[in-house]
Amino acid sequence: MTSEQKRIYWKNHIEGWQQSGLTQKAYCNQHDLKLSIFTYWRTQTARSKPSRKLIPVAVTYPQVVTLTLAGSLQLDVPVTLLDQVLPMVLQTLRKAS
Repeated sequence: MTSEQKRIYWKNHIEGWQQSGLTQKAYCNQHDLKLSIFTYWRTQTARSKPSRKLIPVAVTYPQVVTLTLAGSLQLDVPVTLLDQVLPMVLQTLRKAS
């Protein structure tokens, strides 16, 4: 068995143990595994870096952002103008208070 095959074999057993609800000892007894070897591989897999896979995602942004002011006043602002409108709104609120 190659080292990669061993890693996969033990990873599958560790996942099986986690889903079983059994103690490590009970799981090992049930599957004829040595507890010491199981423990070794459990710590090894916990230390190993998780595999990183790039997953394509599509991010969509709203066309309009609704600002709610003073609890009931709402202002719909197109996203493209938010960087211009927001400073003006903040400035107006500061003057009003």
